[in-house]
Amino acid sequence: MPKGGAAPPAVSSGATPGAASPKGYAHTLSLRLTAEQYRRLRRHVARVEDEGQGRVTHQSIIEAALGEYLDRQGG
Repeated sequence: MPKGGAAPPAVSSGATPGAASPKGYAHTLSLRLTAEQYRRLRRHVARVEDEGQGRVTHQSIIEAALGEYLDRQGG
């Protein structure tokens, strides 16, 4: 992923990743995935897009998952 002045990826604001919308990002984090985790993520994105649910980004999926986790943990 490009660092520095690169534009942030587009993301969805809902719990279900979907159409992209811009956000004001303040921090950039890095996530390391195993080869299998990355394959699963790519297959999921392809399936969602093939089902006609619109464009989905890895960023939007990770944000949704983090939001759900924090909500469950009271964070």
